[in-house]
Amino acid sequence: MQQLEYTRMAEFEKSFWWHKGKLFLVRNLIQIYSEEMKRPLEILEIGCGTGEITQSLMEFGNVKGIDISEEAINFCKERNLVNVVLGDINNLDISQEKEKYDFILALDVLEHIQDDLETMRRAHIMLKKGGYFIVNVPAHKFLWSEHDEALHHKRRYHSVEIKQKLKDTGFEIVKYSYFVTTAFFPIFVIRTLTTLFKRNAYPKTSYIALPGFLNSFAIKVMDVEAKLLTKMKLPIGTTITVVAKKV
Repeated sequence: MQQLEYTRMAEFEKSFWWHKGKLFLVRNLIQIYSEEMKRPLEILEIGCGTGEITQSLMEFGNVKGIDISEEAINFCKERNLVNVVLGDINNLDISQEKEKYDFILALDVLEHIQDDLETMRRAHIMLKKGGYFIVNVPAHKFLWSEHDEALHHKRRYHSVEIKQKLKDTGFEIVKYSYFVTTAFFPIFVIRTLTTLFKRNAYPKTSYIALPGFLNSFAIKVMDVEAKLLTKMKLPIGTTITVVAKKV
């Protein structure tokens, strides 16, 4: 992404309903699947971006972030995050990271990586036995729009595709669901109309700053969705969430 997009992301992550919903979801999943571990966790976030989630998860234990963007790492350092690494996860030396982590997160990251299977293989190597790989990816190829182009996405995923890739790299699927269910149809309409009638010379993300009261309401809705997802499979959404286990 360009510097402008990272600047916007850093600002939006503080309060934007979509980012807050992702944070609710990840925290809920870690709390549920770490119950049997009874120890401070070792967590790795692949594609930590500007560090909002990395910072939030530090209460669970030791959290390390990796990102390919120097701009993103600089934002992390502005948050006083010191355990962050600049680099491509598929090229880094992970010989000292084997079976180190209880949780590895790839939250809206795999769609940026050409060889996503290699990333999954490496996550499997770095996880402890019984550890969890939590994945969020954009759903539905028909939702492809300039939003994806602005974020340099390689693909959007079908649920069968992401689950099969994880199985092929040695994981057992313990949970999967759609997410961002409530907002699916408005997002579908906006992105369809944008694709048909309003193409920009330089692709832009479709982040729309909502009025304060509406953003606060959307955050509450996402909190409910995040809680529901831990108990059931949501039927549709703009995101696919998968929890995969190293057995």
